[in-house]
Amino acid sequence: MTPSVLSEPLRAFIREHIASVEQVEVLLLLYRSSPREWSAVAVGRELRIDPVSAARRLADFRERGLISVRPADDALVYWYEGSSPSNDRMISELDREFRDRRTTLISLIFSTPSDDLRAFAEAFRLRPRNKD
Repeated sequence: MTPSVLSEPLRAFIREHIASVEQVEVLLLLYRSSPREWSAVAVGRELRIDPVSAARRLADFRERGLISVRPADDALVYWYEGSSPSNDRMISELDREFRDRRTTLISLIFSTPSDDLRAFAEAFRLRPRNKD
């Protein structure tokens, strides 16, 4: 693998689970601090992002099965405990590449259209007319 190329499994993981640098930062915060539990407010404070945005990122990762959640006092708390061996390997590689090849990784994220953007573009796709 050349220094500027990310592995194909990591590229696929990013296409499937990552649409922004903020998502990478949230996921890696939980990964690096495992088994510490985080509320959305604490994640927002740590990463200097809006707590509402942090909550959306955390909920999305939970729905994707990448992190765990439980109710605590007046909020939900999230943590990384490893969802599967393949996801663990991909998140470990994501962590390494984010440290070593941040620009390459960020370029890939920005070059991958999000699901919302794909759906929007699909709405304007020209289709052949039915011949009746």
